[in-house]
Amino acid sequence: MKVAVFSDVHDNLVRWREAAEIVKREKIKIGFCCGDIGDLDTVSEVAKSFETLYLALGNLDFKIKNASGLFPDNVVFAPDFGEVVLDKRKIAYVHNNRTAKQLAESGRYDIVFYGHTHTPWEEKIGATQLINPGEVAGQFGKASFAIFDLKTLKAELKILK
Repeated sequence: MKVAVFSDVHDNLVRWREAAEIVKREKIKIGFCCGDIGDLDTVSEVAKSFETLYLALGNLDFKIKNASGLFPDNVVFAPDFGEVVLDKRKIAYVHNNRTAKQLAESGRYDIVFYGHTHTPWEEKIGATQLINPGEVAGQFGKASFAIFDLKTLKAELKILK
């Protein structure tokens, strides 16, 4: 199973729609948003691309911090960090890079997805893969997100134009 992993959309729906076309073409049904998505309209737009969207809030998501009851039904909301088991892989997702590293160091997860730094990054801490997909918004570098294969444990970075 492949999942989309992204962060730091910052309400940039033009860039998100580029990512959504790739998600659709790759027939990806599950997404992980690692924070700083933006406002409720952006959450609704992004959620349309997935059967299930796992959403952790970022430091700039104050507009939606108390809006969990207003999210589309397919959004699984985690204000700080979330965890889920998919394809027998225990996954944590979070915005903050320091928290992500702590989660990876705990040894409780196979994979930890995170954002915040706007920089794509992949490393292994113990048996845990730590993955940052970069930033959809393209504010500080190239706009990007990742497609992660839960069977092979390989991340493929997608650069948006």
